[in-house]
Amino acid sequence: MWRMLLAAATLVAPPLLGCGDNLPQVHELELVGHTDLGGHGMNAALAVAGDTVYVGSRNDQKGVAIVDISDPTAPTVVGEIGPPLAGLPSMSSRELRAVPDLNLLVVLNMVCDKELHGCAESGGELENLRLYDISDRRAPAVLGTIGVAGTPRRPRGPHEFYLWRDGARVLLFLAAPAGPPAFEVIDVTDPRDPLRLVMWDPTEAGVVRLSGEHILHSIGVSEDGRVAYLSHLQAGLLLADLSAMPAITLLTPPTAALTWPPAEAAGPHSAVPLEGRDVLVVTEEVYPRPFGTACPWGHLRTVDITNPAAPTILGEYRLPENDPAYCANPQDNIAFTAHNTTTTRDLALVTWYAGGLQVLDLSDPTLPVRLTEFRPAPLAAVTTEDPALGGHPVSMWSYPVVQDGLIYVVDIRNGLYVLRYRGRFEDQLAADPFIEGNSNL
Repeated sequence: MWRMLLAAATLVAPPLLGCGDNLPQVHELELVGHTDLGGHGMNAALAVAGDTVYVGSRNDQKGVAIVDISDPTAPTVVGEIGPPLAGLPSMSSRELRAVPDLNLLVVLNMVCDKELHGCAESGGELENLRLYDISDRRAPAVLGTIGVAGTPRRPRGPHEFYLWRDGARVLLFLAAPAGPPAFEVIDVTDPRDPLRLVMWDPTEAGVVRLSGEHILHSIGVSEDGRVAYLSHLQAGLLLADLSAMPAITLLTPPTAALTWPPAEAAGPHSAVPLEGRDVLVVTEEVYPRPFGTACPWGHLRTVDITNPAAPTILGEYRLPENDPAYCANPQDNIAFTAHNTTTTRDLALVTWYAGGLQVLDLSDPTLPVRLTEFRPAPLAAVTTEDPALGGHPVSMWSYPVVQDGLIYVVDIRNGLYVLRYRGRFEDQLAADPFIEGNSNL
């Protein structure tokens, strides 16, 4: 019964003339389906493979949920990847990607924090990328495990990865801060015998380490696989040439990296291109105190990369909660901050933590316009509230994944949502059977 538009939001845009009428166009996100994933909270990223969704966990209390979406109006948890492969003490199954036709699932397992995530202080295993055969979608079988480790003097660990495919070839572009090295490229075309192609660090190209937060956070890759978009906290946004791997060459001189004031700004979190355009959508993730600088939190910027040697800001978008005036009231354990983006040529779907899911019109990247948003009706209670973010009952977090025109997105607290967008440029979501901001599938 909850399928009606109870939790959907609408926004009326200026009139659009066409077909003889001038009625205003309505933009809306319809709630198609939802599962609270057992109501345990602390949900992480998702991977979509046909009729199945896999959802990780931000803490060590759960493994990877297996969700049947054969009926998108009634997604149902049908299993879990648990111990000894996931759900281990102090370990989080943070990031997931799938290549459905190759029956491949990739899960990034990393140490989670006691204060940030409520995890055990020790235990678990070496941080890693684990590769699964999902020929049987409900019974993933391990194919291989790639350990990611540093040394006491040079600690590093996996944080995010971009999955890039060219025919049968599958590469993982991994950010493993702090390092060095903080950047790896791993060939998993044969998941039983993965091959490290690149071990590199931006400091090798002259990026100067300034502080403990001066880390390579995320890596994006162009559709043709020739350019990397490096989101480096505090050092800024840099573009790199991948065409001669294992050699990596910065296209953006470190002194020309895109940064913005104030000096203590978190800097770029992730960068996702608009399809077919020399424009990146760049987010800035800012956590509440004591983990970050808090309100007014981070917002979204569009960036011109026509000249990769000098990326420049085109436009910016903020929520009302990103106005500094909103900071007058106490804002404990809350983050209205831009996070992960999935794009078409003219649309951006952006998870914004307490700000829900934002749908933006970027047809003019100098003037981003909100078309609609989705802030779900929160669950009454969950087993584990987020230690850092539990001051607000909504926390949209994952990269949105679009499959067959439907949007799949995970809220840390409230579970998996299936949405349908209606409005301007909706045809772009239906034109490609699969769209994901952190892969080129």
